[in-house]
Order: sequence, then structure tokens, then C-alpha cells
Amino acid sequence: MTPPHTPQHGQHVPYPIMYLGTPEMLHESAVRILFMTVKWVRNIPTFFDLPFRDQAILLEEGWSELFVLSIVQWNLPVEMSTLLAAAGLHPERDSSDKMLCGMGDIKALKNIVERFRAANIDQTEYACLKAIVLFKPDTRGLRAPHHVEQLQDQAQSMLGEYDRQTYTNQQVRFGRLLLMLPSLRALSAKCIEQMFFRGTLDNIPMERLLSDMFKSA
Repeated sequence: MTPPHTPQHGQHVPYPIMYLGTPEMLHESAVRILFMTVKWVRNIPTFFDLPFRDQAILLEEGWSELFVLSIVQWNLPVEMSTLLAAAGLHPERDSSDKMLCGMGDIKALKNIVERFRAANIDQTEYACLKAIVLFKPDTRGLRAPHHVEQLQDQAQSMLGEYDRQTYTNQQVRFGRLLLMLPSLRALSAKCIEQMFFRGTLDNIPMERLLSDMFKSA
């Protein structure tokens, strides 16, 4: 399995999104990044070897983690004030319980983003990490979980081999990157949806949006 969109090590990938200063710009950029993420999934040839229903389940279950990896990869600004406004949270008006929840989620997102950025992950590593996140064999409802497990194993093997050859002075880099992945599950998909897509979907279920993007990507 060859992860798509993997520039050579060190190659600069241009930032495709303009600076975000308002919730509207954040929503617009989030939709574009989600579309690019779905398009990336479509460019994995082995993804289409899976039953169609498995493709849909994996995308629906993994989109939020893939999206967070993408906003780190593309250096999307994650600012507290913009995220608060985008999520519809108002410290001066909302109840303390609601604010604690909202603020906690946003702080968790910032911590996750900062941790991944500090790791200086390159584009090949991002492709492998996304594949590992996408191909989850323990996802409920899969018809071919063993095939999905094989694809995840391939992605892990590729990442391990790549890091051993590329980062020869960082013996534990591969393990550290793998240990970072569970943090992506700290935020629910609904939380990510509220932060980045509130008011954008116009009551369109995320599953339908993903399906439409998948067909048009």
C-alpha cells in the first residue's frame, strides 16, 4: 500500500487556507480541509478493495480524527476566541457548566494540535498516520475486519520502516508517533462538528456531507 500525497521528505507543502480571523472564515476553511481529507481517502487505491459499506463505515467513524490531523498538517490557526465564537459559546452569557465543557474541549483541541506540531511530522508520516487512523479493524459493523487489519498493519510497517531510514538518530520516533494517535479520540466527532461546522451544514447530517464529498472528490 502506497499512501497518496506524500511529497519527498522536507518538501514544503503550501498552506492552502488563508488566515482565519472570523468564525465564518473558520467554517469555510474547515469545509475545504474536510473536502481535501475525503479526497485523500479516495486516492488510496486499496480503500476501494473493501466492501462499499465498510468504506462508508470507516469514513464515518474516522473523519473527525482525520480532520484534526489535517488541520495540524495544513497549519490551520487554532485560536481560542475564534473557536469559542464558531462553536457558539459565549462566556458572559452561557451557564458555567456549558462553558466548562466547551472551554475544556477547545483547550483539549489546542493541546492536541500543539503536541502534533511540536513533533515536526513530515508529509510521508502524516500519510501513514492517517492510514492507521482510517483503517480501524475494531470498528463495529465491518464486513471485512481482517482485510482492514491488514491495511492498518501495512501502514504501520511503512511508517516504521520510513522512520528508521529517515530519522536514524531518533530511535523511538516511530513509537512516539503511534502513542500520540489515541489523543485524537479525546474529542468526540460531535464536538469537532460543533466547533468547525456549526451553522455551515444547514441541518445536513455529517454522514450525508461525507457521502456527497466522497462522490464528488
